[in-house]
Amino acid sequence: MDERTQQLAFGEEFSPEKLRLARCAAGLSLAELGELLGVSRQFAHKLEINTVPNKAQIEVLSKALGVTEGFLSSPRRGSVELEQCHFRSLRSSTQTVKKSIASQVELFELFLDGLEKEIDFPAVKFSTFDETLLNHDSMEVAAERFRREQSIGIGPIANMTRLVESVGVLVVNLADADDRVDAFSLYNKRPLIVRNIAKENPCRQRFDIAHELGHLVMHQGIETGCRTTEDQANQFASALLMPRASFAGEFPPMRGQYLNWSALRELKLRWKVSFKALIYRAQTLNLITQDQARSGFTYLNRNGFTRREELDEQIEMESPSLVQKAIELLDHATWRGILKDSGLSDALVINRFMLQVPVAPLSLVKRTLDSTGY
Repeated sequence: MDERTQQLAFGEEFSPEKLRLARCAAGLSLAELGELLGVSRQFAHKLEINTVPNKAQIEVLSKALGVTEGFLSSPRRGSVELEQCHFRSLRSSTQTVKKSIASQVELFELFLDGLEKEIDFPAVKFSTFDETLLNHDSMEVAAERFRREQSIGIGPIANMTRLVESVGVLVVNLADADDRVDAFSLYNKRPLIVRNIAKENPCRQRFDIAHELGHLVMHQGIETGCRTTEDQANQFASALLMPRASFAGEFPPMRGQYLNWSALRELKLRWKVSFKALIYRAQTLNLITQDQARSGFTYLNRNGFTRREELDEQIEMESPSLVQKAIELLDHATWRGILKDSGLSDALVINRFMLQVPVAPLSLVKRTLDSTGY
């Protein structure tokens, strides 16, 4: 940077694409970027095309976006395209929201590149289901094949997050993600499942993970997001969490015209799924009629069990651990090197991806001294 002109010196670089990536990941519009810099929206737009910011502007940008100045001067090596992504989202989610989350995952992959040079993650140990998905039975077969491959029998899955991590899928939490997106998956360099932590419901969390695993297993090379692919992933998740070979024998018979809610409470705690999922599965397997299922859903709505249900507090909220454990194996110097190469800040990794990072040895000493009063 030339101190006199406040412009980049000859030979230095500025990457408009990396600025655009960091802005999208932060969820800022061009107008908000301009306001941050004290410039017009039009000038902010030019920064993402061919205008070079001055030194003061680069400092503001890097601090506000959680990246280093080096990040903004290095070329963008690749991008996460929306066509590659599987979103478990409400229909109200927009392309802007999805682009923001895809950008956050691209930042995570930059950090992951360095981490994988130091740590060996589990190999990917599941096969994709490449047969044509002709009907509902196809999803049943895909889920049953996955269970056989992983030798997990036909009982309840104790921890869905731990299961997918054991087969080589990295699960990532995203803080402050838009409420209109529940989960997201991508199979790029390695399979990833991203969870929005804003929706703290243990049964929904487990179903989301199983749903995204369905996309990873069944929909490689297939653009998803339509009703058909979403229904297929839902059916896979339902079949995986509640296999027909065992679930059909455990579902309680009707009490006259009514569902046996006492028995369903026990079933919910055993299989760790929602009442709604239990009823859907029972209807799919023809254990109850459509009218009986509709009556059950009416009961749930009447009792306010739409977002949270009875007994949810007795089911564990699962947390990913694979990436965090990998970070904990690093010494501080190695961690600083990984972070420098990625161009991300400690604050972004901590606040965006909900990860704890190594602390400098001197910081630990100071913290210990402060706590002891010496």
